[in-house]
Parts: sequence; structure tokens; C-alpha cells
Amino acid sequence: MNIIKEVEISCETASDIKEDVLRCLSVLFGTRAGEQALNRDFGLSWDMLDKPVDTAKALLENEIVTKVRKYEPRAKVIQILWNDEAHSGELKPKVVVGLVEN
Repeated sequence: MNIIKEVEISCETASDIKEDVLRCLSVLFGTRAGEQALNRDFGLSWDMLDKPVDTAKALLENEIVTKVRKYEPRAKVIQILWNDEAHSGELKPKVVVGLVEN
């Protein structure tokens, strides 16, 4: 079983809104899709939990990019790095974002 352990977030852009964006992303990544009563799509889906590690990574990467685009338009995913421990089945992504200027 693959377990989404924790999502680390870093931002390469300096800005007045950086802390707010990181806080919003932390809430988004820390919420399981379906938990929010009025917005069941908010958060990350755990549909990939019983998939092979490579498949789970690809599905989670897609989920992260899609949800950031939808729920935090002030940020753009630059890359996703993996610090996974295959022997334990834990997925630990590090999401690197940049800020989008309006």
C-alpha cells in the first residue's frame, strides 16, 4: 500500500503573498478529497493508494498539478521531487512552486 505521508512545499519566488500561498497549499495538500462538505473535490484524492509505486507517483503528480491549477491560481507547480521509501510504501513528494503574477 502507498501512503501519502506528507507533502513538502517550497516556493522559489519572493513576494508579499508567498506565505499566504504556501499556507493555502498546505491546507489543500493536507485535505483528503471528499472531506469538505460543500466542496467534495477540494483536497487530494487517495485513489492511487493501492497502485504500484510508479503508477501512484504519476497519479499523485497529476492530482497535485490539477488541484493547484484549480484551487490556488496564484501558484504554478514547477517540479515535484520524490523522497520516497519504497520499502515502506510511503510517498513523500516535495512540490516546488512559483508565484503567478496577475
